[in-house]
Amino acid sequence: MGLVLIATGGFAGDTSPASLMAKWAPQLLQVPTTSDERTNGDGITLATDVKAATQNMNMVSVYPTSAIIPGMETEKFKIVLSDAIVGAGGKLINADGAQFVSELEIAQTRADAMAKSKAPFRIVISEKDAEPVKWLCDFYVSRNVMKKYSSPTALANEMKIHSTQFSSMGSGPVLAAMVTPATYTCAGGLATDQGQVLSGTGQPIQGLFAAGEVTSCPCPRAWSASGVPLLYSIYTGRQAGASAGAALGAKAKVMELSSVASAVEAKKPEKKVEDMTRDELLTYCKELESRPAAAAPAAAAGPPGVTMEEVAKHNKKDDAWLVVNGEAIDVTKWIAIHPGGEQAIMAYLGKDATEDWNMIHKKGTVEKNAQHLKMMGKIGAGGGGAAAAPAAGGGGLTPDDVAKHNKKDDAWIIVNGDALDVTKWIPIHPGGEQAIMAYLGKDATEDWNMIHKRGTVEKNMQHLKNMGKVSGAAAAAAPAGGGDDSPPPPDGNGGIPGIIGACIFLLWNVVKMLTFAGWSVGIFFTGNIKLDNNRMGTMKSAVFLITFTIVHALGNFVDMLGGPDELNGEGYLFDRIHWTGGLGLVKDFPFSVVEEYLALALLLHVSVALKRSYDITIGYTLATGRWNMLLSGLVVLTFLTKHLQDFRFYPDYDYVELNVPAFPYINVRGMLQGHVFTDPHGLTVKARDLYSREVALFKDLNTVLIYTLCLILFVTHLCLGWKKLVPADMMQIPRDHQQTVIYIGWLAAFAIAFMYGSVPWYVYFAKPAVVDNIIKA
Repeated sequence: MGLVLIATGGFAGDTSPASLMAKWAPQLLQVPTTSDERTNGDGITLATDVKAATQNMNMVSVYPTSAIIPGMETEKFKIVLSDAIVGAGGKLINADGAQFVSELEIAQTRADAMAKSKAPFRIVISEKDAEPVKWLCDFYVSRNVMKKYSSPTALANEMKIHSTQFSSMGSGPVLAAMVTPATYTCAGGLATDQGQVLSGTGQPIQGLFAAGEVTSCPCPRAWSASGVPLLYSIYTGRQAGASAGAALGAKAKVMELSSVASAVEAKKPEKKVEDMTRDELLTYCKELESRPAAAAPAAAAGPPGVTMEEVAKHNKKDDAWLVVNGEAIDVTKWIAIHPGGEQAIMAYLGKDATEDWNMIHKKGTVEKNAQHLKMMGKIGAGGGGAAAAPAAGGGGLTPDDVAKHNKKDDAWIIVNGDALDVTKWIPIHPGGEQAIMAYLGKDATEDWNMIHKRGTVEKNMQHLKNMGKVSGAAAAAAPAGGGDDSPPPPDGNGGIPGIIGACIFLLWNVVKMLTFAGWSVGIFFTGNIKLDNNRMGTMKSAVFLITFTIVHALGNFVDMLGGPDELNGEGYLFDRIHWTGGLGLVKDFPFSVVEEYLALALLLHVSVALKRSYDITIGYTLATGRWNMLLSGLVVLTFLTKHLQDFRFYPDYDYVELNVPAFPYINVRGMLQGHVFTDPHGLTVKARDLYSREVALFKDLNTVLIYTLCLILFVTHLCLGWKKLVPADMMQIPRDHQQTVIYIGWLAAFAIAFMYGSVPWYVYFAKPAVVDNIIKA
C-alpha cells in the first residue's frame, strides 16, 4: 500500500475489559476520563499486528482538575478545568478545606496527592483574585462548572467546615468548582526513531511511520506539564513527515523544536510612522517610491478543477458524489448511515445539493462527518497547488500590523487570512500556552489547519476576536444564512434566581413577543412575503396560539360551572365584536379581528410547519422520532377542523334571549356571582344556543372518546413543541431557567388538558340543565 503514517492518538478513552487500559493500567479503569471513545489505541493495535514494539505503555497521565458538573456526577467523561484558574491564585482544597499540595506542581504530582487526601476536592478562588480571568470564570459559572458564593462563609457552610479555613480569602464573593482526577493522555505508545516505527528487535519497519500520542514519549516525566503533549505531537509529526518524505526521495529542511517553541522574533519591530521625525518620514517615502513593484508569486500548477459533468457521472449508490458550497464530496460511505435515511441523500447524487443542504443542516455538518466523506475538490477551481486569489481590495491589515502583537498580553495570529486576537484564549488553550505562543504575530494557517478541525475558530469565538482581513489573504466563504436572527439566550439566571426568575422571564418574553412582534406583520411573515422554512414564523404563531388556547380553555371551564347562560354569553361575546373584523370597514362582517388573527396565526403555523417537515423530516424514518411533531400536528389540525364544524360553522342553531353586559362586554362586578358573560340587569339580546348544541354532541360517548383522544394528542404536540420553543434564541429565556420554564409549560399543558377534557365528560355524565329562554321560530 506504500507508506503508512499512523497518527491515531492514545488509548485513555477505552476502559472496556479488552482494552489497552485494562492491560497496561488496570488501576485506572474506574477513574473518569477526559478522552472520548475514539481514543481507543486502535493505531497501536494495528501496528503491533506487524510486530511493532511499544514502550512505557503503563504511563497514562492523570489530570487532577477535571470538572464535576452538578447533575452529571456519575458521567464517565469529564472536561478539563483550565489551569488559568490556579495560575490566577486559585487553591486546590480537600473536603476539610485544607490545601494539601501546591497548585503549581505538575499535573501528575497533584493527582498523586489527591489520591492520598480526602475527597471531594474543589478549586476555590476569590472574586478579587479571579479578575484577570473573570471572563473565563463567568463562562464556567454560566455552564454550572463553577458556582459563585456570596462569601467564603457561605462556601464553608455548604462544605460543613469552619469558615476560618478561608480566612486568607477575605470577605468578598468566592468561586468554587468541584474537581476530580481523570485520565488525560498517554505518554506510552509505539517505539519510534525519527518518526519510523521500530520492531521488537529495534529495527525500523519499512514503510511504517507514526506521530503524536500514538508514539512513546522519551521523557514521560515531563509529559504532564501543560502544553507538552501537543508540542510533542507537532514535533513528532514534523519528524515523521520529514522521514516519510525522505523515504519517497523528497529533500526538506526539518524545523528544529526550539524554533517551534520560541515566541520571540529576533528582528526588532520597525519604528512606527507616527513616531518618525520629518526627515525620517521623507527618507522613508523616498525609499518606498524607489522600490520596484513586487511581482505576484507564480502559482504552482495544480490539477484541473472538478466539473459538474464529472460530478454527474458519480450518481450511483456505490459511487456517489454531490456538490455542497462549491465542493465536490464523495458521500458513498455516508449513505448507509445518513441520519435522514438513504433516500434523502440519494435524491441529490451527481447534483448540486447546496441550497437544500444549507437549509436542512447546521454549519459544520461536513466537518463533523469527515470520517465518512471524501473531499474531491472545488468545482471549476484549480487544484491544491494553485494560489488563492486575494479578497477584492485586499484586507485592512498587513502582516506587519499583526507582527506587532506578539506578546502574551497582546497576542494576534493569522488564520486563513483573518487576524485573530487570541489573548484570552492562551490561558485555556487545550494544547497549552507554548503551542500557541510559538505563532504570535505570525501566519499560523498551515499548522492551524494541520492540528484543528474546521469550525474551531467559530466554536471558540467567545475567547477570540476577529480583528479583520489581512492583505493578500483569500476571502472566506460566506456562511449559510440562518433562520433566527435573534441573539443567543443570555447565560446564567438573568439576575433573578429560582422559579420566580423563571416565571418572570417567561411572562416578560411572552408579553414582549405578543405586543411588539405578535401584533405586527412580524408574526405573519418570516422576513419576506414568501413561504419558506424559517422556524421563526412557527414559533411566533405558536406563542400566540398557546396564549389563546389557555384563555379559551379557561373560558370553557368557567362556562361549564356557570351553566347554559354563561356558555351562550361567551359565544355571543365573539358575535358582538364582528364589527372589528374586515379592518372595521365592512358592515356585518362574519368574523371578528380575534378570529381573523387566530386564523392567520394558525395558517402561518401550519404552512411553515408543513414546509419545514417537507424539507427536513421527509427523509427520516418513523423510528427516528422526527415525525412526531408532524403527525401529532396533522391530527390536531384534523380535530380542529371537526371542532369548528361542530360549533363555529354549525348551521342549525336555535336561539335564546340573554341579558348581557354593555361595553366592555365583560361583567366585572358580577364575576363573584358567576356572571362573567351575562348581566341580569344588562341588555336583552338574541344569541345562539351553544349549550343545547354542546349537550347534543357530548351525550354521545363516541364523540366524547374522539375528543378525548384528540386532546391527548394535542397536549403531546404542545409538550413536544414547547420543549423545542423554550431554548430558541427568539424566546430569550436565560439558560439557567430554561429547564424550569419547560416544566412550567408542561404543567400548563396538563392544566389545559384538564380544563378542556372535563367539559365533554361533565356534559356526558351530568343531567342537562333546562334552557327556558329559547326563542321559538
